Amino acid sequence: MSPTSLRTGIGCCYRRKYLGSLSGGDKTSPLALLLGTCASVLSDLKLRSTSSIDDAIEKEKRERSVVVQGLPESSATKASERMTDDHARVISMLDLIDLEHSPAAIFRMGEKSETRPRLLKVMFHSRTAQTTFLSKSRTVTTNFPNVFVRPSLTKSEREAAFLLREKKRQLKTEGKDVLIYAGSIIERSQLEAMKKQVRSSRSHSRRRPPSRNPFSSSSSIRPASSSNSSILHSIPSLLAPQANASTPAPF
Repeated sequence: MSPTSLRTGIGCCYRRKYLGSLSGGDKTSPLALLLGTCASVLSDLKLRSTSSIDDAIEKEKRERSVVVQGLPESSATKASERMTDDHARVISMLDLIDLEHSPAAIFRMGEKSETRPRLLKVMFHSRTAQTTFLSKSRTVTTNFPNVFVRPSLTKSEREAAFLLREKKRQLKTEGKDVLIYAGSIIERSQLEAMKKQVRSSRSHSRRRPPSRNPFSSSSSIRPASSSNSSILHSIPSLLAPQANASTPAPF
């Protein structure tokens, strides 16, 4: 049910339950108006609470998922056989990086196309398995040509990541030796220093007291600060000019 439909339903319930028991003059009384305001406020609070919980659940799922792009689809006739083929290839990827984990879900996203394979989403049971898979994804892509592995991202995150890759390509054409690390473009000579900074951030996050909000991630790593002199560009710094950017890659 959409938010508008839910709000309308609550409003109708209020009219039937309260206004229906009042006489004509009482329906415009201060009490009736107050009850109407209370019903509206309560419906808004309910909608916001439900939306926040749903967003938190989706965020938790994304944080333990990866998306595989460019993996050819099975030519099998039966859907079950195509699913089995995808599962077998994901298992072979896990064997390549020696990751002992059985994914919670493996499925293709979107409508089937004759021109390119659909994205394949792999959802792990833990965030640790996801980060391990991503950290060793170079081994996977080396053995699976034309395959690209990335985290599961929201639309805005995909757009920001696309802009960051475009900026990196631009800098490379200018002769700069740069790479993307921890959501930022840095000079290759600064890689080890940035790794130490990220490890320090992880350690600090683990020591931080747990949040009272059960849906917040206390162990999440903050993006490297754009004030760091070794950072040329970061995702936050590229979000502002997003409106004038070219259309992001469709993944």
